[in-house]
Amino acid sequence: MSKAVNQQLVDNISIILKKSLAADATLADLRAKNKASFKAIFKEDAGFNCSDNTFQPYVEEVANDLLAWQQSQDQQLLIALVKKIEQLFTVLGNFEASHS
Repeated sequence: MSKAVNQQLVDNISIILKKSLAADATLADLRAKNKASFKAIFKEDAGFNCSDNTFQPYVEEVANDLLAWQQSQDQQLLIALVKKIEQLFTVLGNFEASHS
């Protein structure tokens, strides 16, 4: 089972990475036009350790969490990782829908 779970996590993070690159490019364009002045993508209580106004640090955190889970197979770490992935999919999807 963990091989299938691992592959699904890798696939999801790959999708998130591609979406985040496009979203960060859009954010850079919006900032150049003074239309994106927020300080962080997620609120402090969202479960992420990082805080940034681009998606890349969040994707990096999720990738690091995946590596940690691959080493430990800890269920609590897996649950936290899946929640972060879900949040990234939701926010990236909403961002794409509002800026495409």
